[in-house]
Amino acid sequence: MDSNRILKIGLFGFGCVGQGLYDILAREKNLPFQIEKICVKDPAKVRPLPAEEFSFNPEEVLADDQLDLLVEAISDATEAYGIVTAALRKGRRVVTANKKLVAYHLPELLELQEQFGGVLLYEAAVAGGIPIIRTVEEYFSNEPLERVHGILNGSSNYILSQIFQKQKPYADALKEAQDKGFAELDPWLDVAGADSRHKLCILTAHAFGRTLAPQEVAFFGIDSLGNRDLEFARQNGSTIKLVASVHLTPEGEIVPLVLPSLVGDADDLKMVEQEFNGVVVQGGYSGPQLFKGKGAGGHPTGAAVLSDVISISNGYRYGYKKLQQRQAEPALALDFQIEVYLRTSDPNLLESLDFYRQRIIESAADSDSVVGMVTLESLLRNQDKIREAGAFILALSSDFASPKNVKKYEAVELS
Repeated sequence: MDSNRILKIGLFGFGCVGQGLYDILAREKNLPFQIEKICVKDPAKVRPLPAEEFSFNPEEVLADDQLDLLVEAISDATEAYGIVTAALRKGRRVVTANKKLVAYHLPELLELQEQFGGVLLYEAAVAGGIPIIRTVEEYFSNEPLERVHGILNGSSNYILSQIFQKQKPYADALKEAQDKGFAELDPWLDVAGADSRHKLCILTAHAFGRTLAPQEVAFFGIDSLGNRDLEFARQNGSTIKLVASVHLTPEGEIVPLVLPSLVGDADDLKMVEQEFNGVVVQGGYSGPQLFKGKGAGGHPTGAAVLSDVISISNGYRYGYKKLQQRQAEPALALDFQIEVYLRTSDPNLLESLDFYRQRIIESAADSDSVVGMVTLESLLRNQDKIREAGAFILALSSDFASPKNVKKYEAVELS
């Protein structure tokens, strides 16, 4: 990059991420970047800059050859898809923060880069301010990985911290997260686990060379969390974290899953609180390493976008080394067994899930709490039923491959 020339940026979106990037560049006068055009959707919306600073026509920005690179920072994944793919077809250099866009369309985005010579970076799409994609892509490029797991959603983690540290009700903790800008007015993507699923799909491509479709990942969240579930965790000396995990089985198959999990004092993720994210990368030779950083907020995510802006202007692009190295795409380990806790008022749900090694933890007039084993295939097949039933499901350990015995409750065998 020629440090004597100011590089011009076209920015799509001026919400939390877009404003975060704008504010950082306004403060860091020594950086050779200038946001030349800002494209937004709603002309009537009140913004902190004069109206003449904005464009309302995406085509105007896409067609401007004077712009050196484009940054996409809008929330609507469908609109983001149109902008990013149009830019790549023009051979443009593009940075995006939209994890849903990348998760659903990564194979197509790879093909467009190859065909038209454009470049797409998306560090800000996963784990906020943690440079986890670049770390997995570069540092672990030649080391086989055994597992990548962690807390990938700062909003849900903030809510859980308020519940366990300050004994706040779920509704109050959610409202506080929304007031602080950590959670959207419609928080479903965050609290239901869908946002973590999108990020896990992206990480899996870089860590294991498998472009997962989101539909291949079972995901569950904290939106049905109740007082009985909290008491179960406390009685077992644990808190609850929403954990996204992908690991290799000894047979070389992968297990991708997003699931609330019991986390004890010895767990690396126990120290990850509030709006922070934490990712544990376990190398075949280097062992587990924890990466921790803010996962929500304009400045942390804006800083991740800026890192991509600097890298892309210096000619960097992802090499997708694990994708290139693989001889065959890892299959899903559909028969992999996970030990879970389930609270449900639907007696048919256990039968649908093919629960086995079942133990009743607590019976009540309105629902039963049960511990047992279930396969990955069963979770995939029944995840909608679990959500529709308002049931809450929880892994007994954040290490899904190593079940944790529940000792604090007297178990009763089901007849």
